[in-house]
Order: sequence, then C-alpha cells, then structure tokens
Amino acid sequence: MGVANFRLAIISGNFFRKVLLQRHLIWNFVLRDLKTRYVGSFMGLFWSVIHPLVLLVSYTFVFSVIFQVRPSLKAIDNFALFAFCGMLPWLYFQDTVVRSCTSVIDHSHLIRKTLFPSEILPITVALSNLVTHVIGFTILLVALISYGVLGWASLLIPAYLFLLFLLAVGLGWLVASLQVFLRDTAQVLSVLMVFWFWFTPIFYQVEHVPSPYQSAIRLNPLTHVVEGYRDLLLENVLPDFYSFLMLLLFSVAVFGLGGFVFRNTKREFVDVL
Repeated sequence: MGVANFRLAIISGNFFRKVLLQRHLIWNFVLRDLKTRYVGSFMGLFWSVIHPLVLLVSYTFVFSVIFQVRPSLKAIDNFALFAFCGMLPWLYFQDTVVRSCTSVIDHSHLIRKTLFPSEILPITVALSNLVTHVIGFTILLVALISYGVLGWASLLIPAYLFLLFLLAVGLGWLVASLQVFLRDTAQVLSVLMVFWFWFTPIFYQVEHVPSPYQSAIRLNPLTHVVEGYRDLLLENVLPDFYSFLMLLLFSVAVFGLGGFVFRNTKREFVDVL
C-alpha cells in the first residue's frame, strides 16, 4: 500500500511538473483566448464588466427593494456591495468551470494532430478569466474606498483567490475529461450550476438560513470563499480559521483529484475525438 501511494505521488508530481514547464505556452494561449473573446468588439474587455454589473443591479433591485433584504454586518449595510462581494468569486468560478468543460473538445484539432499538452487548457481558461475578475475587483475596491470600509485585511484576498483558482482548475480538469467521453456533461453541469448558485450565500447570510440547512450550505466550498471575501473586504476582520482550513483542504484535494483523473484519461482522448 505504501509503495502504491509512493508511485502515485511520483506520477502526480511529474504531471504537475510538466504543467509548470508549459508556462510559456500557457501564457500564449491566455493571450490568444483574450484576443479571441474581445478583439473586434467595440467595448472589448468592458463587456466582461457590464454583464456582472447588470446582474448586480437586477438582483439588488429584487432583493433590496422588493424583498427589502438588509445584510446584518457591523461595518456596512449596503446590499449592493454585500452582493458584489459574493458575485465576483462566484462568476469567476462558474465561468472557469463551464468553459473548461468544453475546452478539450474545442481544441480537438490540436489534440488529434500533435502531442499537445491538453492539461493546460483549463489553466488557460482560469488565467484568462482572472483578468475579468481583477477588473471587477478593481471596481469593487473603488466603491469600498468611497464608503471608507476598506482595511488592511483586504491584503489577504490573494490567498482566497489562489484557493479558488485551484478549486476551479481541479474541477475544470474533471469535467473536461468527462465531456470527452460523455457529451452530456456540459448540459448536466449547466443544471448543477443553477443549484450550486442558490446554495452559495451570495444574496443572503448563512446565519439567516434555517438551522437544519446551515450545515449543508457550509459543506459548499464557495460558501467559505464568499464569506472570506466579505470578512476581509466589508468587515476588515480575519476569517474563521477552520473555515479557511476547510477551503484549503477541499481546494487542494479537488485540484489533485482533477489532475490525477485528467492525466489518466488524456491518453484516450485521441481515440475518442
């Protein structure tokens, strides 16, 4: 058993080492992805900002005006900022996983003809979406500064963003592998994302959920990301240690599992594609 685990560790280490060696190719694909999505568009990258802002305005109207929901935070009671702190990480995660699902299929012409390192595709999507996330995050920072609630704790946001990146890439590897063999994966994923969205406390706080369901919502790793963003940005306090530890363990586990599954299925891609 120990020998098997040792071999598994070596194989996994070699896989992730090869990914790091492809960093220049990854960078070129990130630039290519950004150009493909935005070059030729009059608004360019700003479309990636307009979309979440429209969602934010519409949801804010529904929840804060119609249902009159107010966040029970000490530092701020602005629902728009409360919701925006939850929407930013969710939109990054959702778009990365959904686009990663079809990334191998979309680049099948490269995989069939060359020894292409297909494992870089979900990473490319995650890094490309990071540009969008940073733009939206900059808008949020400007709003927080104007309200005077931004503090030193916000410097820890990169730690949460890094774990979110690992989680999104790991799940991206999993669904991309499944999509090659089960073409319904993308459709199933789109349905699951709807449920996942509402089980993530974007427009509400976990404390306001009936107690029988709170434990289930806290099993959602995105819950800890959203709460971490709010603690650091809106409350200027350090997040709960056990919450961060759970997110860390879950993100690393999904990242490792996704890499393991992708590595062991990619050899069959050429035959299926």
